[in-house]
Amino acid sequence: MNIQQFQEALFTKGREIGYADMEIYYVNGRSTSVKVLKGEIDQYTIVENGGLSFRGVINGKMGYASTEKLEPDVIDFLLEEARSNADILESEEQDELFEGSESYLEQPAYTAELADTAPEILIEAALEMERTALAADPRIVMARHCSVSIRENEVLIANTKGLHCHRRKSLATAYVYVIATEHNETVTGGWHDYSLRSVEEIDIADVAHRAVQEAVSRLGAHTIQSDNYPVIFRHDAAAQLLAAYTTVFSAESVDKGFSRLAGKLGQKVASEHITLMDDPLMENVPAGSTFDAEGSATRRNEIIKDGELRTYFHNRKTARKAGVQSTSNASKGSYNGKIGVSYHNLYVEPGTSTLEDMIRRMDRGLMIVELQGLHAGTNTASGNFSLACLGYWIEQGQVVRAVNQITVSGNFFDVLQQVEEVGNDLRFTGSCTSPSLKLASLSISGS
Repeated sequence: MNIQQFQEALFTKGREIGYADMEIYYVNGRSTSVKVLKGEIDQYTIVENGGLSFRGVINGKMGYASTEKLEPDVIDFLLEEARSNADILESEEQDELFEGSESYLEQPAYTAELADTAPEILIEAALEMERTALAADPRIVMARHCSVSIRENEVLIANTKGLHCHRRKSLATAYVYVIATEHNETVTGGWHDYSLRSVEEIDIADVAHRAVQEAVSRLGAHTIQSDNYPVIFRHDAAAQLLAAYTTVFSAESVDKGFSRLAGKLGQKVASEHITLMDDPLMENVPAGSTFDAEGSATRRNEIIKDGELRTYFHNRKTARKAGVQSTSNASKGSYNGKIGVSYHNLYVEPGTSTLEDMIRRMDRGLMIVELQGLHAGTNTASGNFSLACLGYWIEQGQVVRAVNQITVSGNFFDVLQQVEEVGNDLRFTGSCTSPSLKLASLSISGS
């Protein structure tokens, strides 16, 4: 059965046995990935996953059930399972089915051709990327990881109150991670890019060359003396740091007392250079979406505007509790997960400075390009962090050499306040991104 046939049969049978209202949340994902090593196919992987969750009101109570299969005999199981646990589940606040928003923006066209890309195209793209990387610099000794993949995802939320939200998305990615050696020193570096339309649209040669540059530029690295230094978080490191602290903007975290931003709406919580946006309606980005996990139509939200905290991420439940309108940030970790709160396409709005300009104006300091140990080295409640990192030493406006064996320490909320310059190098490659950020001073532990 396809999902439409399954939905119709499920709702029909549910009404017959006494369900007043019903809803399904369906997710189906498929990925095809090719990995090459030393000129040969190392892995060719096809993965399919997903399933359907059902909830329905019977005898005045809400019951839940889920399945990975869409088969006729599963319908009776879902209805009976939901009816059984409706009798025993207790909730402080009764869940409600949502009838849907007044209107939704049109979903971007789904590129079926991308999902149907021939395996030969993936294989040749991966082999070309590896060949280009190995030929780009004699210090590159191996492409440790070289892959091209395609992911396809489908989501359907539908209920008997009239809600019907459906989307299909596809994405191609190319990633290479290389090893460089010189004078008995070994370093690594990687790069990736994506397309929502075709594998051929990805500049494979550019991905390879950038990975090589990332690796060879780290040769000759050594530590620096412990001190407080001006710091530039390059766009990728800035995005890493922001992603580690996104929960502090969640209304759930605020309500539970896990965020220092509680009670700060309308107050200055960041530098005037910081505007933090969540824009799921942006075109040609991997994390775009026209509805959230509850079926609410998404919109562009200013979380921080010129340093002022404007809103938290809300789903319908947190918004109702706070007496505000939902920001359409309902989320689900999986098809059978609970409704939570999260961002869609979160980013710091870019400034006007190029990264080169930011470096040129730095007399003596550090540019950080990679943060390590984010899970263990960050505390979202306090905002404190202490993270091993890699970067480059800057003197008189020039990158002098690579730096390793250092740790950067500080507080995320202080970092927001201390940003003095924002770069124009915003690069959307995931759901949380940032341009480069310059700070007057951070504590660096080295030698």
